[in-house]
Amino acid sequence: MRATQTTTYRSLQSFLDRTSDKLASLQLQAATGKRMNRPSDDPTAISPVLSARTQIKASDRYIETIETGLDRIDGMDGYLDSIENTLVRIKEISIASVNGSLSDKDMQTYADEVHQLRESLLADANAKIDGKYMFAGFSEKTQPFTLNTASPAIPPVLYNGDNGSLEFEISPNELIEVNITGNGLMMGDFDNDGTTDAGSVDIFALVTDLEQELRANNPAGVESLMDPLETAADQIRSQRSLKGNIGHRLEIARDHMEQIKIDMEEFRSRFEDADILETITELEKQQQSYQAALSVTGKVSELSILDYI
Repeated sequence: MRATQTTTYRSLQSFLDRTSDKLASLQLQAATGKRMNRPSDDPTAISPVLSARTQIKASDRYIETIETGLDRIDGMDGYLDSIENTLVRIKEISIASVNGSLSDKDMQTYADEVHQLRESLLADANAKIDGKYMFAGFSEKTQPFTLNTASPAIPPVLYNGDNGSLEFEISPNELIEVNITGNGLMMGDFDNDGTTDAGSVDIFALVTDLEQELRANNPAGVESLMDPLETAADQIRSQRSLKGNIGHRLEIARDHMEQIKIDMEEFRSRFEDADILETITELEKQQQSYQAALSVTGKVSELSILDYI
């Protein structure tokens, strides 16, 4: 079949259109760094890319939750450390005051210090993080501990929070408790039945009793409280150790989620991202091809019947 000038023009125009489209696609890939900018670029890659993006977003949410939990655990540990140190000082006072050689004035001085230390315990037990009471259970807007103004003041300090367990989801179907309720921590009422559990102590009541024994200059009474004071310190240490383990679990969970995120980014990149070096090389080739096609088209369009006369 004889190729007419019209056929030649159509062939050249078709080639120019294809080259132009390919050139535009390569320019977009080079500009965005992605070989798949719309579903039609690679329909088979849509499902894995969307799946990877979903898992990346889920990992980000878990990491954010874990970081919040770690902040809470770290802040809590600081206050537990302060409470433990206060109890150690109270124990030191009790040891120093049972030798029977102290004057009544010395005992009153120790009693005043114990009173101030009880106030310090109360302040730590009412600590806040981000405007929320740390040891109040779910009642985070309610001050958990207040002095009992009744007469007689038994117990000396009242707990106003609840026994709510604050749990964070750190991975699919895995919840972890990140709070300590004040009634268990400071009053030894871990089962929330309104009474101190066996083997535990009401720390505020214990410290109040110690102050009274010191004011009464009663070394024997002070000595009888030394073992309960050690139990109180152990009560704080056990909760601190428990939350330390939870903090370690949170760190492991965070590292795991960050690794999942990295893996999913690599998986997504394999389907979606362009090889920049390869893209630029191909772009240069297409630009040369396009320029050559334009040049040929221009020369063909100059031909006319007059050229053959």
